[in-house]
Amino acid sequence: MPATVFTRDPRRVTQVTLKMAVMVTGVFVVLAILSLFFSRRPTSERQQSQQRVELLRTEIASLRTENARLRAEIDSVRKSTYAVERIAREDLGMSKKGEIVYMLPRK
Repeated sequence: MPATVFTRDPRRVTQVTLKMAVMVTGVFVVLAILSLFFSRRPTSERQQSQQRVELLRTEIASLRTENARLRAEIDSVRKSTYAVERIAREDLGMSKKGEIVYMLPRK
């Protein structure tokens, strides 16, 4: 029986290595493209969320200012009869006995 001799063919090794390198590179390219495609949407959603948060913070600050103004007006009404009279005259169009009220049209 003849002895079997195994020899490596350098061309075959080079071809297999080249095929593996092309496949690995292809996989990386596909993954990179998918990553770019899917990563843009969450970034824009995050930016929209951050803009919404800033808008809500601005609105909260505005509402706090309005609340402070209304609290001051409530305190003024509780402490002074002048404030009650002013509201009755300006907002409700009321007058004291004997007064003549002139109502001008609003522009």
